[in-house]
Amino acid sequence: MSLLPLFETIAIIDGKPQNLAYHQARFEHAMRNYFQIEPKLQLAEVIKVPAEHLQGLVRCRMDYSAHHFELTFFPYQPRQIQTLQCVYVDEIDYRFKYSDRSQLEALKNDQSDEVVIVHQGYVSDCTIGNLLFFKAGRWYCSEDYLLKGTQLSKLLDEQKVELIKLPISDLFRYEKMMIINALNSFENGQILSISNIKL
Repeated sequence: MSLLPLFETIAIIDGKPQNLAYHQARFEHAMRNYFQIEPKLQLAEVIKVPAEHLQGLVRCRMDYSAHHFELTFFPYQPRQIQTLQCVYVDEIDYRFKYSDRSQLEALKNDQSDEVVIVHQGYVSDCTIGNLLFFKAGRWYCSEDYLLKGTQLSKLLDEQKVELIKLPISDLFRYEKMMIINALNSFENGQILSISNIKL
C-alpha cells in the first residue's frame, strides 16, 4: 500500500484554486471514513501556488495519508478523446480517490481513447471522471458512479444535472455525452455524440 494512499486533483486558474469547498468536503469524508480520524487540515491554508504556476490552467495534485501530504503542480493539457469503448465489470471499488489506479488502468484498451465502465449492467464512469448524458434538453448522470467528483457535486447542488439509473440498454436513447472532472468543467467540457461510444 502507498504511504500516501489517497489524492485530490484541484484545478488552479490564474493562481486561484477552483471548487475548493467541494474538495475540502471530499477530503474530510475520506479522513472520517477511510482513515477513521477527524480532519484538521484546511486545503485553503496549505495550497500555496508557486510563482511559476500563477498563469493559466494548472493541475494541483495533493497525495495524502492520515497525517502527511505532498503537493505537486504542473501545467494541464487536456486529453483529446473521440472514441470510447464499453467495458463490463462485476466488481470494482473506487469509493475513495485512490493513488493506486491500477484497477482503472487495467480496463483501458488500444481500440479507443477512453472507456465507459459498465458495472453489473449499469453505466458508471470512465477512468478519468464522471459521465454526463443529454436528452430532451436535460443533462443526466448515472447514480452508479464509482466516485462522486467535485464537478458533479457542484452541478447537482446547482440543479444542472439529474441522477438517474442508467442500464446499458438505455444508453443510445441519449443524444450526446460529456466527461467532467476537476480540470474539465461543465461550462468548458467537450461534447461528443453518443455514437462515439462502442458497446
